[in-house]
Amino acid sequence: MVRKKVIISIICLLFISLFVSTVSGLGVANSNFGNVEQGKTYNITAVVFQSHLDFENHFVVEKAGELADWFSVSPLEFDLAKSESKDLLVTLKVPEDAKLGEYYGSITAVGQKMVPTEGDDDGGGATIGFRVATESKIYANVVKPGAVEAVTIHNVDAPKRVKPGSVAKFDVSVKNTGNVPATASPTLTVSKGAEPVATIPGVLIELSVDEEKTVKLYWEAQEKGLYTAVVAVTCGETTTTSDPVSIEVGKSGFSIPAVPAFAVVAAILAAVLLLRLKRGLRRKR
Repeated sequence: MVRKKVIISIICLLFISLFVSTVSGLGVANSNFGNVEQGKTYNITAVVFQSHLDFENHFVVEKAGELADWFSVSPLEFDLAKSESKDLLVTLKVPEDAKLGEYYGSITAVGQKMVPTEGDDDGGGATIGFRVATESKIYANVVKPGAVEAVTIHNVDAPKRVKPGSVAKFDVSVKNTGNVPATASPTLTVSKGAEPVATIPGVLIELSVDEEKTVKLYWEAQEKGLYTAVVAVTCGETTTTSDPVSIEVGKSGFSIPAVPAFAVVAAILAAVLLLRLKRGLRRKR
């Protein structure tokens, strides 16, 4: 009889593993603490959640990594039914003498699932237990107190005139003018009159202190006309914009201005007269 129950339990476990997710998810609203100053305290919220296919669990939170001694999690133990979630407060206390640089850690929610089998309701059945665990990474970059994250647009190199259907290239020089590493997000906005006609985002720029990089942005010009282009670079909560750049979309063939053209014609006539004069002198000889 006992052997039969064991066989039934194994079959049930195999059946459940085919059709039911056995892993609960651990999501963190913001697992990246980003730049943190020496001697300060920071908080983020982690969310442990279970799908509607899961079973009731008792979770225990475990810490690991370089940051394990710096952060705490509350609560460390909790029960969670299917389709429910639990907010966890993750508090990071940065030591005043912490070395500058990047640090990593993790929080892991460990649960023990108990799946009922046939006959369990009347006490004659059994339960199948199996361990589940899900992990989320934690990151922090320690900087000096009074950290300033800032960037400056040094130059925007763009064509003044392009043909319709061609691509205008913008070379944007961006420099980190803060005192901590920075991430900058460039965007190109092209307008015709007061109406924007295109907004082109660029790739993120990672800049160390005092570093300067050039990012390329591209705009495909279509209709003829006079356009204005402005580059904006966002760093943290601050956005810096460039001076407007005027671009004319139209024919870009070579043309001779009026005054130089007159000079060219005069030079040609002078050459012709000189040639005739030389021929006349040759004949007299």
